[in-house]
Amino acid sequence: MILSELITPLRRGVRSIRVRVGVVILATQHACFAQQPPICVPGTPWCARTDADGRIHVDGRAQGQVGPSGADANASGNANAAGNANAAGNADGNYPSQPPQQDTYRPQGSGYSSSSTDVGVGLALCGTVKAGVYSGVKGGPCFGISFRTEDIGFEMESQLLFGGVRDSVDWVFPMSFIIPLTSESNLYEGLHLRVGGSPIGVTFADEDNGGNYVRFGLHAGLSYEWDVSDAVSWRVFDGRAFLDFGTKREVDRRGNFLDFGGQLSTGIVF
Repeated sequence: MILSELITPLRRGVRSIRVRVGVVILATQHACFAQQPPICVPGTPWCARTDADGRIHVDGRAQGQVGPSGADANASGNANAAGNANAAGNADGNYPSQPPQQDTYRPQGSGYSSSSTDVGVGLALCGTVKAGVYSGVKGGPCFGISFRTEDIGFEMESQLLFGGVRDSVDWVFPMSFIIPLTSESNLYEGLHLRVGGSPIGVTFADEDNGGNYVRFGLHAGLSYEWDVSDAVSWRVFDGRAFLDFGTKREVDRRGNFLDFGGQLSTGIVF
């Protein structure tokens, strides 16, 4: 009886100790689980950790409730998603760039080219009639060589004219700048402006008609050419006003050295 009374309180004390020890153990395990350091996958930037509430964080992106299935599912899903994003980033970064395509468009026009200029060379054979106020009327053959571009041309001539008041022969070498006045596509067709002069010339005459002397002059006028074929153009007319000077007062029988008037020529250009 006395032994029974002693054993009963002892058993109650042991049970109380077991309960308290169990509570302490559970609290300690919970605290340790809450303070568990992050676990990282070697060779990668990915780490997983738990907080005080038992939630799992993967790089701060993935979280889930503590549990074998829940934690594994969430962590695996987020890890795969991040891996796909990284793969896409690498693909974009390594994609080879294509060289810029050059613009191959070229304007289409009616034979006009901005990279080239039409150039023409022609030989002119003509006849000229020249009438001076003091020197009288002279006429004869002429020929010239012309160089043409789309904007301007240049022509060198040689004229051999007979007659006049003094019955003399004039051999002159007019030079002209030729400016197109129409928009014809052919360089030897249309209306042209001519401006130039004769830098040197000679008049031949016997002593009774004043003898020989040097002469020079200026001229300006208009000419029109018609393209007959691909090889020939007709210079329909070439009209000029002129002003000539002589080194002797033998232009006429009145002792003038200055003469002015007009001339007209026509011919073909090859």
